[in-house]
Amino acid sequence: MPLPLPRCSRCDARLIPNPDGDGLWCQFCGAARDDPEARRLAAGAQSAGRDHDYIPPARALDMPPEQHRLLDSAWACIQEGDLVSARFLLHDALRRFTDEADAWYLLSLTTGDPAEQRLSLERALAAQPYHAYAWRARGVLDGVIPAGDAPDMPDPHGPVEAESVIEACPVCGGALRFDPALGGLACYHCGHRPGASPGRGAPGAYTRLDHALLRRRFGFTRAWQIGARVLVCQNCAAQITLGAAQLSTVCPFCDSAHILVQDAVGSFDQPDALLPFRLDRAAAARAIHAALDPVLRPRVERGDLQGVYLPFWAFEGLATVLLPVAPAPRVPVRGGVFAVSAVLVSGARSPGQDVLEALLPYDLDALTGYDARYLALWPARLYEDDVIQASLAARAFLKHAGRGAALGRRLPPVALARTDHNAYHAPGGPLWEQIRVEIEGLSYRLILLPVWFAALHLSGGGYLPAYVNGQTGEVVIAARVDPGVSPRSASRVIRPLAPLPSRP
Repeated sequence: MPLPLPRCSRCDARLIPNPDGDGLWCQFCGAARDDPEARRLAAGAQSAGRDHDYIPPARALDMPPEQHRLLDSAWACIQEGDLVSARFLLHDALRRFTDEADAWYLLSLTTGDPAEQRLSLERALAAQPYHAYAWRARGVLDGVIPAGDAPDMPDPHGPVEAESVIEACPVCGGALRFDPALGGLACYHCGHRPGASPGRGAPGAYTRLDHALLRRRFGFTRAWQIGARVLVCQNCAAQITLGAAQLSTVCPFCDSAHILVQDAVGSFDQPDALLPFRLDRAAAARAIHAALDPVLRPRVERGDLQGVYLPFWAFEGLATVLLPVAPAPRVPVRGGVFAVSAVLVSGARSPGQDVLEALLPYDLDALTGYDARYLALWPARLYEDDVIQASLAARAFLKHAGRGAALGRRLPPVALARTDHNAYHAPGGPLWEQIRVEIEGLSYRLILLPVWFAALHLSGGGYLPAYVNGQTGEVVIAARVDPGVSPRSASRVIRPLAPLPSRP
């Protein structure tokens, strides 16, 4: 067992091994020791491979001296393996300073009982949310992150190698495709229908956002910048290149359908659930025709139509509205805890939020567990904004929804959380300046929702973008795009939604 490291001669803080060289270093005042004894002590501490890298708060200005002494003494006992003395000192500290997060964290290091460890860590986090050491220790205890250090995850240079699953017809080797009318797979070439169809399992469970934040905070995930991915076709051995936002593709040589499973750096998560297309191509075309202004119909020369699965982060959580201690009489606001669910944040950057909001609602009760076979010959996008980025919009919407519920407004069954700046202002007035809205229990899952994309080419040039909800048939016709002009990311909706017409 290495000797406890000495204290700083300037500020009396415990020295630690110098991260930028040999010897010892004070993390509080910056003093350094490079003498032979300091080098020997630093080498001993580093070679010992200490299980815990906790550094006690030796120079917290607002900490009573006795509290400081108890914490430092307990930490020294833990380093020396004297857990009995450490527990005695920490129990003494907690009798005097009940809400001391560091003491609760150190107490978790003095026992091998997972239940006792969890209790101590929960008390530490209750006293100081996101206490770095307690947060990480609980993540290890829960199996969210491993006990060791996070691996290096440098930016990849060039395309990233990827793996895919392939769907091919067992009769002719052609591409299998999920047919909404049949509710199963069918060969695109010979019409064969294999017996095994995509499963209708339960959608994947929600994951606590805290877990994603924990993995990101301690370096086990990161925001990747992927330019392209490459995979080898298992059917014809051709090399296929996919764009950064593609989840599925078709081999240009043998027409086999490929759905990404993972890449070499682990840069994306698999979806938890999806809504299968309910409308086929013909039904989507009829819906667009019915919604189109009769004046414009004769001007449409042709239309390009493609069904795409778009990624959405679906959130749920609790919004707690806390009123002032003494609210004014007849206050039209009620405090309480309001459950908010089915909050969608788009993981794709197009189409714009006006279009996506107009396409709602989807019946999320019809979600099914993710099965890659649903994507056979159906384009699907990977998310471009990860869950950490998406959670910012979700939190803002949950606060907005909580304020609305406090005013007696009904929450929508499905809502799109917008990322627009200033989208969710709090009501004005002195009362709302005192009301607090807290978000708790935020959880998420990644889902794929079906959308038909259309470009209606007009005589004389230009085209109209159109979108169809692939489940309900609701239609959005966006503003005309003239030749040589790129469409805006948030297209203005110029046509009200129309119901899906019945088949003639």
